[in-house]
Amino acid sequence: MAAERTEMEPAELLRRLRLAIANQPEEVPEGWRTASQWADLWNISANAAGIVLAKSVKAGLMETRKYRVSAGNRGAYPTVHYKQTKTK
Repeated sequence: MAAERTEMEPAELLRRLRLAIANQPEEVPEGWRTASQWADLWNISANAAGIVLAKSVKAGLMETRKYRVSAGNRGAYPTVHYKQTKTK
């Protein structure tokens, strides 16, 4: 009687791993905000905040990172977040 094989085929394992991690929101560290959140904080439009943030990133005053966050009925979606760089 042969022993049963307990390992999955690589393709099946990859499929199951992707299903397990798909659409799982990440915890956003303190200090990181979306453009919309910065707009609310600064009391300006989202468009104006996007312009300020883009120029600030180019100037090295802000940094960006994508975090997977809940996006309504779309599940978790990678969204750009911004954080002020450390000042000297």
